[in-house]
Amino acid sequence: MNKFKISEWIPEIFLSVKKNYDAQSFFCDVKAGFLVSVVAFPLFMTFAIASGVSPSIGIMTCIIAGSLACLLGGARFQIVGPTGAFSMIVFSIIKNFGFEGMTCALIMAAFMMIIFAFAKVGDLIHYVPYPVTAGFTAGIGLSIIATQAGSFFGLQLDVVPTDFFERICCYSRCFYTMNTHSFLLGVGSLIFLSVAQRYKPNLPRYFAVLVIGVIYSLIFQDAQMSTIGSNFGNICLKLPTFSVPEDFISWSNFRKLFSAAFAIAFLGSMESLLGAVISDNLSGQKHRSNMELLGQGLANLGSAVLGCIPATCALGTTSLNVKVGAKTPIAGLINVLFLILFTVCLKKYVNTVPLSCLAAMLFSSAWSMAAFDKNKYLLLAPKSDSVVFITTTLVTLIADIVVAVEAGLILSAFLFIKRSAQSVTTKVFSKTIHNAYCTGEECECVTVSGHLFFGAAPILHNALKALPKTHKTIYIDMHNVPFVDATGAKVLKEFIEEVKQKDINVVIGGLNKRIIKVLKKMDLSGEFNGHLLEDENL
Repeated sequence: MNKFKISEWIPEIFLSVKKNYDAQSFFCDVKAGFLVSVVAFPLFMTFAIASGVSPSIGIMTCIIAGSLACLLGGARFQIVGPTGAFSMIVFSIIKNFGFEGMTCALIMAAFMMIIFAFAKVGDLIHYVPYPVTAGFTAGIGLSIIATQAGSFFGLQLDVVPTDFFERICCYSRCFYTMNTHSFLLGVGSLIFLSVAQRYKPNLPRYFAVLVIGVIYSLIFQDAQMSTIGSNFGNICLKLPTFSVPEDFISWSNFRKLFSAAFAIAFLGSMESLLGAVISDNLSGQKHRSNMELLGQGLANLGSAVLGCIPATCALGTTSLNVKVGAKTPIAGLINVLFLILFTVCLKKYVNTVPLSCLAAMLFSSAWSMAAFDKNKYLLLAPKSDSVVFITTTLVTLIADIVVAVEAGLILSAFLFIKRSAQSVTTKVFSKTIHNAYCTGEECECVTVSGHLFFGAAPILHNALKALPKTHKTIYIDMHNVPFVDATGAKVLKEFIEEVKQKDINVVIGGLNKRIIKVLKKMDLSGEFNGHLLEDENL
């Protein structure tokens, strides 16, 4: 059992500042914080809108959760705020349970992440198969695109369905209400983002699109385009009101919101640790997974208590933070300060930004999130991986991310069991064995190779059943079996009982010490007594 070490739970900001932090490092952090805020400012507003809340709540979430994550986390370069991955989950929760229900789910999720941290499951999350993470990420990206299509075309919609396919049908029925100016601005913004990403990757293209949207809105004031101000009111830094149902602490509320809370906790943990790994690869530093989970949990708890929405590592801005020279988590705090400054100084103009402009930003971000160009090789990968990827993507669109992850993991597990079982081989033959049990006698032999677990147990059962059983001794050679589970042991025990009735002796040879110890421990009725041999050779 690992001893508790207080050094493992010291926030990274204290450790990094303690090591040779000087004026030059501070200057690098200030520069990085400013450059990242230019990109983060429009993005966090768009992700808030995609989540079904006002841009102000998105900015406040970044200020609160971003500050706490920098002060309490275990990674140096995390930029935390609303993300595209969270937007569909939050949108669905608010639609089904209201903002109060979302707050309850976020509090539950925050405590789950804190439990994850102290249970030290940070490394275990990395065992989720890549086709599963790629699948639900692709599904979330497509869902975001479908959610924002109405704003992109400037459609007049009373109610937007939460279901993916119902939403598509709703858009088709209301397509005649399209606003030409919104559509033209959306298309122009999308083209600009695509061209800038390809030819000018260092350009703060999202901020540039924000400026283009403001200019277009001011020129065409009579175009009746939906804007941030017309749909959400004036952007401000006022804290939302914290409110939860009276029956918050109740079993019924816990059951109702558990799935949503787990989705937030799981995805928040995945995105946070993935961002930490990416920044480690770019910087050569090393994060502490469990401290990072603790920081994310506390950051989301603070976000919930102050009436904001879930937050996690924003992968794009975190990568940018490293690339532009950040040295410590202070860069993240500087980013928060610049976001406050932008909101105070630019709110007059931000209120005029057309929603089609923000929808174009989300289209671009969601398409990058789906990463079909990078993941197309999964369709050419082994059939099992392709099936998992496609299934997880479709289930994310049809149901939700929790069901999708469950389906992906279960399908991956079954396919892994199938592949592992197929790697187990048996060979049946007759040969003279020289040992204390059958010296000089010809025995019926069966050699087994591979892990003898529940998936492979039927293979051994069929091999033993196929033996003619015409000799006085049956020798089962298990030199190449590194592991036997309870199901494999049950097959062996049942075979020994069966051949006893025919006065046939069974010798199980070639066992390592660990397998012998396990088999004897499980052998409550003594069937293995006198049948197990260590280090026997044919």
